[in-house]
Amino acid sequence: MFTAPRLGYVLIPNLPIQAERLHRPPGVPLLIAHPVELDRVLAMSDEATSAGVEAGMALREARQMMPRALVIEPDEADYHLRHEAASAALRAFTPAVETVALGEFLVEARGFRMDDRSLALELSSAGHAASGLTVQVGVAAGRFAAQQAARQAAGGILAVPPGQEAAFLAPLPITILPGLPGEARRRLELLDIHTLGHLAALKKAALMRQFGADAFGPQMAWLYDLAQGHDPRPLNPDVPPLRLIRTFSLNEPVADRQILLNVAGRLSWRIGQALTRNGYQAEALKLSALAVTGTELHAGQAVKPPTADEARLARLAGQLLGSLTFTTPVMRLTLCAYPLRHWSAGAQQMALVSVEGQARQSRLTETLQLLQHRFGQAIIRIAARLGAPAPLKVEVGQKGACGCPADFEVGGWRHTVVGVDEQWREERHWWDLRPVRRDYYRVLLADGALCNLFQDLVNGEWYLDRAWPLL
Repeated sequence: MFTAPRLGYVLIPNLPIQAERLHRPPGVPLLIAHPVELDRVLAMSDEATSAGVEAGMALREARQMMPRALVIEPDEADYHLRHEAASAALRAFTPAVETVALGEFLVEARGFRMDDRSLALELSSAGHAASGLTVQVGVAAGRFAAQQAARQAAGGILAVPPGQEAAFLAPLPITILPGLPGEARRRLELLDIHTLGHLAALKKAALMRQFGADAFGPQMAWLYDLAQGHDPRPLNPDVPPLRLIRTFSLNEPVADRQILLNVAGRLSWRIGQALTRNGYQAEALKLSALAVTGTELHAGQAVKPPTADEARLARLAGQLLGSLTFTTPVMRLTLCAYPLRHWSAGAQQMALVSVEGQARQSRLTETLQLLQHRFGQAIIRIAARLGAPAPLKVEVGQKGACGCPADFEVGGWRHTVVGVDEQWREERHWWDLRPVRRDYYRVLLADGALCNLFQDLVNGEWYLDRAWPLL
């Protein structure tokens, strides 16, 4: 029988807030903006959490819930410096250290000539001395139990005795289970199952009778094992870094956007090479520009789906550069890719890419039919609810009295229109509060690409709706 490894979980709770508290007025609620999506919340103090603010929430909404909160721009350099200092201190004990997230580490607890409590004290002292922040440490068999022990340590240490993992987890709510599907949670609560103890008390066969026919049945089986304290996942020290940074300092300040665009492309190539070499994918990009005045401008964007493709990264970097407004020349550009993950993370789809042409179409049809047969027609309709990407606002130049677009700019790139393939008007929901009145143009570009542009006749703005290939 496989025995779960004995692991220590080192947690610096809410590292960004702790770091900001060191030089902020006491008692003032804090909201820290996200480094990529500056209009969203990265972290919040306990007062804001109690008011209902959550990470990822729009800052505007968070400020309505917490009007007294102080909104802070993220000091990423400081946060990551403290994280790396704590990581180095832990690696002085053992090289078997895995970075789970910012301020969160997993440490192999076997091989030390000390008991679990003494080990937890040593790890806590080392992490605190290196980072200057409060550290909590949990020791248990398995990743999940060790993580929950650290979260329950309340500013100290907590070691779960061997064999007592299920008893320790029993009073904790089912909401802490990682990736618990919303529908599964709803059905568990209807069955009056609110804690991990309630879930673990069920027979696995009974649980699978309830959820086995659903798409998330296998996941529920794994979550049931976690509730019983069984977590065989080993420590993995070979995880991607939290971020990957490349910087280019110019020999002299530059205001020419074409030169800056070339530099951004060069940085994208270097980032793409590093990602490909290590088998990683980027889920977000951030471009920073340092002006001669010392002011630093930032623009970020999520990358969906994650990628390591150099050409796609270059297009995104160009769009980020185009969104920045420069009033003085630029001395330095920095491109940051994060968070990172292995290319195979979450890859569970069937291998449709192994066949070509008509065979691929046939295989796709068979796969869809199999999904419908197993899970019903709703499985296809649910996916369709995702819808098309939102139109992208662009600057368009018009020609003559016809109003047809002659060129447009997106992400700092100017595209020339060489012909209009089709034109039509769309009007619908005239009785609605947000009526749709648009003039569409399917245009051919000088580089051979085909795209749809439309003008919103309500506000006069132009948008890029679709492009083949993607711009």
